[in-house]
Amino acid sequence: MRFMAKINWQSLQIVLILLLLICIFIQKDTFAQQEITPLKQKEFDEFQIPDESEFSEQIEEEEDVPKSLRGLKIGIISLLFTILAGIIVRFRRLRFLRYLFLLGSLVFLGFWHGGCPCPISSFHNLFLINMGVDVQWHSLIWFLGLIPITYIFSRVWCGWICHLGALQEFIYIPNKFTFLKSERAQKIMRIMIYVFLIALIVQLFITKKNWFIHIDPFKVAFNFISFYTIGWILLGLLLVSSLFIYRPFCRAVCPVGLILGWINKIPGASMLGKSKKCTSCKRCVSVCPVQGINEKISFNNNECIMCGICQDICKKDAIIYKRRGGSNAKINNDNYNSSYKDRFIADSGGRMSKRIRSTS
Repeated sequence: MRFMAKINWQSLQIVLILLLLICIFIQKDTFAQQEITPLKQKEFDEFQIPDESEFSEQIEEEEDVPKSLRGLKIGIISLLFTILAGIIVRFRRLRFLRYLFLLGSLVFLGFWHGGCPCPISSFHNLFLINMGVDVQWHSLIWFLGLIPITYIFSRVWCGWICHLGALQEFIYIPNKFTFLKSERAQKIMRIMIYVFLIALIVQLFITKKNWFIHIDPFKVAFNFISFYTIGWILLGLLLVSSLFIYRPFCRAVCPVGLILGWINKIPGASMLGKSKKCTSCKRCVSVCPVQGINEKISFNNNECIMCGICQDICKKDAIIYKRRGGSNAKINNDNYNSSYKDRFIADSGGRMSKRIRSTS
């Protein structure tokens, strides 16, 4: 009962309304019409034909429209849930829902839909369409939609919704191998992700084809099939590395995560930072899974995936939401009203002391 009394019901109502809208949208999806079934052989055609994109048209004309609508609806549903997660993460008592979001994404986007479509292929198609390759327009919505959402809510897609990240997170086992969490290890992964991005751009520019979908280890994991041996090899590397390193693909390979991290550099972008309440206890430093907080309690928001773990462990509520280049005011934080009162009292006390000194 105490928990129920502390809930911010106005915020919960907003969340429930968004959930209702998403459920209505899902109800109109292909589940109701039984247009698709999981793990059909036609889902694996993308592995077989090297010059087809992940959003490629079906050979039979009557199957083209359902698949186009399917990809579009999956992308819109994912973006809506990302917005919902961006709201929920700002309330301490609702952050426990993150694992439910990740589990749902892993089942729905991963094992049910075979891991495709996804923002990585959407990013690939954005390059291809600029090089004159014919791709379906709806395949671009997923990646392009994440840009303004990330600007407003930060990288909540990565921490709450991404089915690729969810698979790695559920596999990861916390360990005492400190060298895997060292600054040198982080530097190596940062170099790797830029190398992979450059290699990807060069490959797309030269071949004008999306080759990654044919060796994608996540599609192998979600569909339990690969027509190429390298697909199984990459899956093995992914699973083993995910056991010991938190989200290795996200931090060392994923081009979408890298670019969404760049969004945080834009003035006005949402980000995390510390307030004056911080006592430098460094509890947040020790629990950050992506090592995004250094010993000086400085936040690397390019790496931050908005998991909220650092905020949950902070007893002073000193980790706050900010806008890059803006003021240090909190945005929808639980104790906003109390912190405002504290600042008002402090300011009033300061002005009163000045008046007393001036009169004396």
